[in-house]
Amino acid sequence: MMQRLSGKKFTVSIQGCRTNQYEGEAIAAALEAEGAVCGEESPDIVVVVTCTITAVADRKCRKLIRRARRENPHAVIAACGCYAQKVTEAERELLDIDIVLGNRLKHRLPELVAERLAGGAPRIEVDGDIERENIWDGLTLDRPRLHTRAFLKVQDGCNHYCSYCIVPSVRGKPVSRPLAEAVDEARRITESGCPEIVLTGVHLGLYDKLPQLVRRIGALPKIKRLRFGSIEPFAVNDELLAALADCPAFCEHLHMPLQSGDDGVLSSMKRGYRAADFAEIAARARSVLGDSLHISTDLMVGFPTEDDAAFRRSLDFVKGQGFGKVHVFPYSPREGTPAAAMEQLRSEAVHRRAAEALELAAELHKDFCSQWIGRECAILTEESDGTAAKGLTRNYIRVTAKAAAKINEEIIVIPAKYGEDGLITEGISENIQFNGDVSVI
Repeated sequence: MMQRLSGKKFTVSIQGCRTNQYEGEAIAAALEAEGAVCGEESPDIVVVVTCTITAVADRKCRKLIRRARRENPHAVIAACGCYAQKVTEAERELLDIDIVLGNRLKHRLPELVAERLAGGAPRIEVDGDIERENIWDGLTLDRPRLHTRAFLKVQDGCNHYCSYCIVPSVRGKPVSRPLAEAVDEARRITESGCPEIVLTGVHLGLYDKLPQLVRRIGALPKIKRLRFGSIEPFAVNDELLAALADCPAFCEHLHMPLQSGDDGVLSSMKRGYRAADFAEIAARARSVLGDSLHISTDLMVGFPTEDDAAFRRSLDFVKGQGFGKVHVFPYSPREGTPAAAMEQLRSEAVHRRAAEALELAAELHKDFCSQWIGRECAILTEESDGTAAKGLTRNYIRVTAKAAAKINEEIIVIPAKYGEDGLITEGISENIQFNGDVSVI
């Protein structure tokens, strides 16, 4: 079979979420299948997988694209993904992008790059009906390239339309990957030597056969660990919890975005649940999956309807939930969303709340991690310099240990203290530098 990109060098730069991480790696796999090779020096092809979750994300994407063109004046520059979904012809010309490729069409990238290299005109390929069409983007992954664990995308799109979120309009209608296809890809990934898979999607809980998928992937002979990237709380039902409890490979960690612990703010956000609903779901998950379950979350502060009292209620709720990791996000208005049209809080108030929330997040993380000091923990090694190793426990605590472990080797360690990045065994510096064994694109 003729390889259209034989000998061409490429780089892939990935912005944003875990779904983008999967898509960036799958794009790299597709380019390699056409004969291209990864090479940072003087690439012929530069791909930017874009994000548009905030206005800041847009600016970062534009900066990356400008730098790519400046450093590689003769390369084919391709921008794909969420920011690319809404790029106009005028903006394409201004940024000097050769190929703009929207969501659900990334599988076409090798074809379009080959056409451009052969002298074809610059072009924009975007599905304008993405919010209505039931299309799956046919990307596949053979092995991870950025991480020791593999992200496996099984779902795309969202129709919940939270009032602050632009994602439904750029990611489109919810669609699920065929079950057999997802399981086959998981099998190929684990047989490549990768023992850990993270299931991901724009809204993973909308995957139509998630409990069955967990059971099927969990039964693969070479899988050691199975995780979720993130799952909305209302998707964590009894059927799913039963499947997780029956899956030996499933790791005791659920990232369930809360966003706010105040009912009024949750209503304004159009999240579809109350704080008490979230608490009930979290308690049920712990009762089924055990007390070692790590529930991490996202917390947004400074939403337009969040007054001081609502902020205090939100923090009080977070304190009482026993979260491990809390990702704090200061709200910023996203053009095109209902929340952007609301009266906005002063930026000083938003930043002050974010700082306070971050202090609480640090306390909660230390409290959660410190429960495992002096106890045996199994970590799967992600980084190693030959004398020390770093990896994650099954319940998503990062541990640095004195051990001559190999990448993807599971070892038993006993943490001795807490550091800013997680737990540490005796005799290990908190600032240890590793040799970069994990490959990057």
